Amino acid sequence: MNKNEITIMLYNVEHMGQMFYKNGFAENEAGRISGLAEIIFSIKPHILCIVEAAKKEWMHQLFLEKTTLSQLGYRIARSVNDRGIHELVFYYREPLELVSLDTDIDFYKQWSVDIDNDGIEEIFNFERAPLEGVFRINGTDETFRLILASTKSKGVFVSADIMRYQALAIANRKKLLAQSVKIRERLDYLLIKDPHEKIIVAGDLNDDPGTDGFERMVGGSALETIMGSVFEPELIFHNTLHYWTKDKARGRELYTTEFHDPIVKNQVIHKSWIDHILISPGLRRNDQSLRYIEDSGMIAEKSDTARMVSDHFPIYCGFQWG
Repeated sequence: MNKNEITIMLYNVEHMGQMFYKNGFAENEAGRISGLAEIIFSIKPHILCIVEAAKKEWMHQLFLEKTTLSQLGYRIARSVNDRGIHELVFYYREPLELVSLDTDIDFYKQWSVDIDNDGIEEIFNFERAPLEGVFRINGTDETFRLILASTKSKGVFVSADIMRYQALAIANRKKLLAQSVKIRERLDYLLIKDPHEKIIVAGDLNDDPGTDGFERMVGGSALETIMGSVFEPELIFHNTLHYWTKDKARGRELYTTEFHDPIVKNQVIHKSWIDHILISPGLRRNDQSLRYIEDSGMIAEKSDTARMVSDHFPIYCGFQWG
């Protein structure tokens, strides 16, 4: 890799906190711990965005100090604001420094919106408010904003008959869409204030491109809502894995998680592309000193190790400056 390039990686590591017990690693998690470190080390990202991160600072320190990741010199960017069972965390390293973290979390507090256009405003909240960090490349004035999100799952995880299942599935999609609208409001605010601001949105957004049957009933796609409207093309965010859709072989591998069908369980395995890295228009301009490396978006190898350590496959992409 060129010295003027950086890699940003997104990884939902699935219940990271379970890897720890008391003041150390859990005994039965050794294989997962080494496998997870192996995958991250193979990419060597300059920023690692972790979804379902462990809650305690010492857990991250132990993971970084007692695995191969100790060679990379990561620092931990973890907010003091509690995000419930799972956290959102950044690991970052040279040549990056942290400018600010979570300074605008109040924007994501509880709000109301008529999400299904029925004339009734409903109250919504985030289970985990997006984590915002502003980073600077050392020795330069070059900064960018990184927003890490984990939105509402579509999954129905309780026993239910088919009618109850449908009601819960629709409710989940309403909340997912409402959260996506809120994130998009944030992006619009930032870009209208400064059309040249460099913004990266990374997250388990729990949504594929297009609309499923329940989303059509609600009236919107979560992913496309975050990416932006065709009526405001100057504000649309680019999906860094989009170019995979142009190649048949790559297109067949364009998924970041696998799971059994919730109704027919062992009969069907779904493959979904729900982990995304999105970039603002300013990061694709060749006249900017910091810019996205076109067609650099990748999904890490879907190896046996990757399947063992998490129910998601990590994704990453590159940027260059100078």
